Amino acid sequence: MDLSHLPLSWANYLSIMGFVCLLVLVWLVPRNIVYENAPDQSRWRDIRLWATILIAFQLLLYALFTR
Repeated sequence: MDLSHLPLSWANYLSIMGFVCLLVLVWLVPRNIVYENAPDQSRWRDIRLWATILIAFQLLLYALFTR
């Protein structure tokens, strides 16, 4: 299968889809596992929130440079 004739933007779209899938997987992790060894259950300790912020930033970068 020769993919060299496809536009380079397809690679960006595939990367964006990969990050969206990763975002869905992050939020499928149960809350009790996220807070398992945390001394308190403050919202800022939820690693899913931080992962979402980082993925959103990455998606923004890909969206800007896809054009």
